Amino acid sequence: MMPSLLLPLSSKLTALRGVGSRRMELLSAAGFQTVEDLLWGLPYRYIDRGSITSVSDLRYGPGLDGDAVNVTLLGKIADLRQSTTRVKRMNITEALLCDDTGSVRLVWFNQPHLFRIIKPGERILVWGPLAHGRHGPEMRGPAWESFGFVNEAESDARDDLFIARFLPLYRRMGTLTGRMRQKLVALALEQADCSGVFLPSELSRGLPDTLTALRLLHNPPDECIAEDLEAGLTPAHQRLAMEELFAFALGVELRRSGRLTRRGEIIPTSVELRNKLKSFLPFRLTKAQRSAFKEIVDDLGAGRVMHRMLQGDVGSGKTLVAFLTMAMIAETGGQAALLAPTEVLARQHADTFAKLLGDERSFMRLLAGGMKAAERRETLEAIADGQARYVVGTHALFQEAVSFKKLQLVVVDEQHRFGVKQREAIKDKGLDPHWLVMSATPIPRSLALAIFGDLDQSVLDELPPGRQPARTRLLNPDQAEWAWDLVERELNNGRQAFVVSPAIDPSDETKISLRDIQAMEALLHARFQDVRITIAHGRLKSDELNARMAMFVSGEARILLATTVIEVGVDVPNATVMVVDHAERFGLSQLHQLRGRVGRGAYGGHFVMISKSENERLQALVETQDGFRIAQKDLEIRGPGEFFGTRQSGLPRFQVADLVRDRQLLARCREAAVDAVQQGLTDEQRIWLRQEQTRLKLAEIS
Repeated sequence: MMPSLLLPLSSKLTALRGVGSRRMELLSAAGFQTVEDLLWGLPYRYIDRGSITSVSDLRYGPGLDGDAVNVTLLGKIADLRQSTTRVKRMNITEALLCDDTGSVRLVWFNQPHLFRIIKPGERILVWGPLAHGRHGPEMRGPAWESFGFVNEAESDARDDLFIARFLPLYRRMGTLTGRMRQKLVALALEQADCSGVFLPSELSRGLPDTLTALRLLHNPPDECIAEDLEAGLTPAHQRLAMEELFAFALGVELRRSGRLTRRGEIIPTSVELRNKLKSFLPFRLTKAQRSAFKEIVDDLGAGRVMHRMLQGDVGSGKTLVAFLTMAMIAETGGQAALLAPTEVLARQHADTFAKLLGDERSFMRLLAGGMKAAERRETLEAIADGQARYVVGTHALFQEAVSFKKLQLVVVDEQHRFGVKQREAIKDKGLDPHWLVMSATPIPRSLALAIFGDLDQSVLDELPPGRQPARTRLLNPDQAEWAWDLVERELNNGRQAFVVSPAIDPSDETKISLRDIQAMEALLHARFQDVRITIAHGRLKSDELNARMAMFVSGEARILLATTVIEVGVDVPNATVMVVDHAERFGLSQLHQLRGRVGRGAYGGHFVMISKSENERLQALVETQDGFRIAQKDLEIRGPGEFFGTRQSGLPRFQVADLVRDRQLLARCREAAVDAVQQGLTDEQRIWLRQEQTRLKLAEIS
């Protein structure tokens, strides 16, 4: 029977029966504030009742793919103990799980906290690989879920979990157990009001309504296809994903349409200006560069604020296009600022611009964190009075002390590394400057359109003349000597080499044994005894890091041993070989960026990966130089969060939707959002969008 008063999804959870202040405290700590928060926190897994095995039916042996057989068991903890091995002092937690047909040993390694959490007499569900132990069948490191304690007097207690075929599992969050969440969800489903109409009919057609979708996913019917349920491919999943993606697309389109109505300062062009820009060019632009620059020139002359993304593969010449855009502003009386994510990259850009400007380099200023007081004061004055027409800097450009006379253009390199609020801070320093962002990470166009939909896009898809793809090779550790022989040959020919290590010291990685940067340094000194080696990593102070980089750039040091601090911003044409140790620790796009550091001169380049695992994944780099194809594979493997980096704050925090899996839904939502904004949003859509902006943190998206 439905309650007489339904609760809007935005209602605080205290409106639910049985949720008092103490339980609300638990829910808040777990990130649940509203009825919607609770209901959209879907089960992380579904157990099919037919997949649960009795202990007596357990069978050993590998599966069809050669791996150990995975099993799911439901039983009671009959015994629990903990011990420590004499060798390596490894902690072992052991439990005996019993059902009506027998018992099986459960073993967890180096998880001592389990001894405090799991209790004898507790009923738990476990799943994982089955192994043959010394005392019979055992499961090593199984996943598990608690179902509390069973009252033996209640004969039907063991069947109450399986009224339906599928059992939804919810993650424990602090002291908020999965079972507690399940009961609260049932309450919320009884009382929730999901009657709003905010999805356009072309998106909702053929899909269940919101409340039905939530019920189907919290209590799946027996006829569900188990594989679709686990993969998030049911119509119910699509309904909820569509709502998240439409809210996202709508927010992006509203931002874009608002930007298109803002008047931007018109930057005039002339024959004299074109000739001046040509005088800066060291060589003829590629067709892709000319096309991208024409799009930018058209934007700057259109009378509206430019918001354009310039993306391209490694070495495609984005920096030169950005420089020409800045020169167009500087030569017509304005100021242009380039924002870089690291001081190393900022200095690299400043050096490049100084070479291009030649006798006019005095109009360019670098503002970085490690400057001396007098130099910094002089730079700030030059920016404030307009003498500095080209300004290059890091986050130091955000500071209040920095004042521009006539800021007309902001160029951001590696834009996804900056938080949106920081990007807005520098925009606020000008009246409403034009905006050009560069992405050194190739992003598949469909995804770029969706995520950065308020940015027009230009793509550089060809290399400038003379740039040669680096020859790529994948080796296992036993073949590493081949790599060091290659380095030796290149050094003997007067070239330089990069060596990349994934870890600064052994404490960086606790579970996997890695050769850290210190061990690699010892190896290199032993192998190349008369060669100057310099080391760079993120724990060095700015001045020290820059000094070490400068040693390598100047050729004083022949080998640069580094972490991924060199992923962007190091341009050393004489460096022709890079060796990446433990390549499996890096994403494909990250490795592709590293590969772009070699082969920048006339000598070609060699890129060598050493890895003892994940070689099938890494083989993609051997097979193609196409950064967009590599990025697509990287996205499919790691997902967008890892792909864009942990500091990315512009990505939506979807709970159901997946930007890679649901990219076709995303494309449909984008089209529908454009139509909806043109037609005008309903009041109901505006209220819903505000709620979704808060829930998904969409307000932070650029």
